[in-house]
Amino acid sequence: MSFSNNKNDLTRISENRNIRRFNYNTFEDIKLIARGGFGIVNRAYPKDLEKQVALKCLLDENNDNFYKEFMNELQNINAVNHHKNIIKYYGVSIDHLAEKCYIVLQYAEDGNLRNYLRNNFKNLDWKTKIKMAQDITNGLCYMHKANIVHRDLHSKNVLVHKGKLLITDLGLSKSLDVDANSNSFAGGMFAYSDPEYLRNPVKYKRSKASDIYSLGILFWELSNGRPPFNNKQSLEILEIVKSGKREAPINGTPEDYIKIYSNAWKDDPKQRPIIENIYDSLKNIQFENIYYNSNENNQLNEFKPMESYSKDSISLPTSDSNSMIVNS
Repeated sequence: MSFSNNKNDLTRISENRNIRRFNYNTFEDIKLIARGGFGIVNRAYPKDLEKQVALKCLLDENNDNFYKEFMNELQNINAVNHHKNIIKYYGVSIDHLAEKCYIVLQYAEDGNLRNYLRNNFKNLDWKTKIKMAQDITNGLCYMHKANIVHRDLHSKNVLVHKGKLLITDLGLSKSLDVDANSNSFAGGMFAYSDPEYLRNPVKYKRSKASDIYSLGILFWELSNGRPPFNNKQSLEILEIVKSGKREAPINGTPEDYIKIYSNAWKDDPKQRPIIENIYDSLKNIQFENIYYNSNENNQLNEFKPMESYSKDSISLPTSDSNSMIVNS
């Protein structure tokens, strides 16, 4: 598809949906801040807005798949644009000289959640971590109520802005009312991917339950400060997740919180809770009962099988367990 066709499509959609179009020449101090598999993100200052913005564009405008992801994100983010825990969307812009189409988004001052945890984890108490979990859950709940599945939820697709967490990167998201058949791999983020999908990506359609699994992994990451299976290679992580293994609980974590994420990452999608129940559970966490394992060791090769977690009870490792496998 040519840039001319892309530009015409973008112009038509923006007119039909009353989407604001920014003159690209009004952006000042444009600076690259992120590059990923599907595109790049620049920071910029528009002359007619009193705030910084993020400009997201595709790496290859003439590739049909890239362009479809771009247009998909444009439509999805427009559908959920008025929630405090989803990145704000301001409009679109076209750089005619460079032949690039942009989505104009809210700029998050503190970057993505993964880097934020790496740099600030020691300063976060459990009340703050629970609030962060609630922010992500709240945004995802709004998406699910709009019948949109994110399909690529991980700590690089959650941004931090002035103490608030924002879900972003809706390019792989799908409306369940339109089409949920596309099952492309989500950028190699296997640690956050539904095991059922990894085992059978052709037949298994990612659903709201797939987002719930990713949310459970994110909750564990909030408890630890690092990504899951951090010392493993991508293909090794793929096999680990497919085999049903999960990271062990972290000492000092409220047991109620462990129950929540353990239910969310259950192997069987049908056994995972819906998003509303997770949000309610987060509000009722008790901090009196704290997990502690004196022999804590997160080496993956020392995982040992344990009983499945249920909604109302939790089976914690015995004193000689070093890590766990959840067999749901």
